[in-house]
Amino acid sequence: MKPFFILLITLVGQFKLYAEQSIGFRLMTFNILQGGGNAKNVGFGNELFGGSRIDEIASAIKLVKADIVGIQEDCSIKSNVILNGLGEGWFRAGKLYSKFPAKLIHSNKDRSLEVVDVKLAGSRVVRIVNCHWWPNNYGPFLAQEKLKVGPRVDLNSLAKIVEEKGARRGGTRGYSATIEPLEEAIEEKRAIFLLGDFNEPSHLDWTEHYAKNGSDRWVDNPTGTPLRLPVKWPGSVLLENIGMIDSFRQVHTDEVKKSGNTWTPPYPIQTPGRRPYGDQVLDRIDRIYHHGNNMKVVSAQVVGEKGNTSDIVIQGRWPSDHRAVVVEYKWKK
Repeated sequence: MKPFFILLITLVGQFKLYAEQSIGFRLMTFNILQGGGNAKNVGFGNELFGGSRIDEIASAIKLVKADIVGIQEDCSIKSNVILNGLGEGWFRAGKLYSKFPAKLIHSNKDRSLEVVDVKLAGSRVVRIVNCHWWPNNYGPFLAQEKLKVGPRVDLNSLAKIVEEKGARRGGTRGYSATIEPLEEAIEEKRAIFLLGDFNEPSHLDWTEHYAKNGSDRWVDNPTGTPLRLPVKWPGSVLLENIGMIDSFRQVHTDEVKKSGNTWTPPYPIQTPGRRPYGDQVLDRIDRIYHHGNNMKVVSAQVVGEKGNTSDIVIQGRWPSDHRAVVVEYKWKK
């Protein structure tokens, strides 16, 4: 082969490698509440949003310049109201919306766990797992009930109780089901991302450091004992043990200075279908994880309503009972 062609092939290979390495994208997780429909039963009636929440939901996605969005509580598979709201240039695969071609690999019966392959620019394919864990027996609420009965309860004992009774182990909406596609992708050395509404806090937030220095997670605590005990929440511990990295916490390492709470934006007294806001627990239950040492997290931001809780704020009324999270990734050179 002539030297010129050898040089050309080498340069093409190097360019392709550089292009793949320099690929970046913005990944978002967003629980939109009851498919973005008329959620009047929990204080999000369409009349508060000019007739529909879809415009606000689509606006939030476009404002943060997301490339890929995993939705929880999405509209039905027969409806494309979110896709239509996003406009041209978007693909849908199950509950995942993407500016890149995407293929649904697996979806369980209630769509609470989906696996999607997305082909980024170039030839890189990433696997994304979108989950929505059980909402019942929320551990912090269990802790509240124990503190109401006995404010002087031993906090170590309380931590063990909520770890056990608040765990989301079984079924299609627990972490046992979520772990399987993650471990498969890790074994195959795929680029893997996990996002969702976990309905369980992270042990990276409920730490000794936070217990000593953080604010009371209970909005209006009547017990006199702050709700800020250290808890080894089993779901996030398990994810860490298999090698998944909490993208937000990799950027914001101090959980006291940057809590990143996504649950829940304030709401008026006597909002239908919801406990009094003063009885809420503020927490970071919407998260994004990644796997791989060659992945660089450029930024991680909370998206929501006006106030000091959101890094990116949409104009007008926030359309969900969860804030969203967006993370920007790039491959290290």
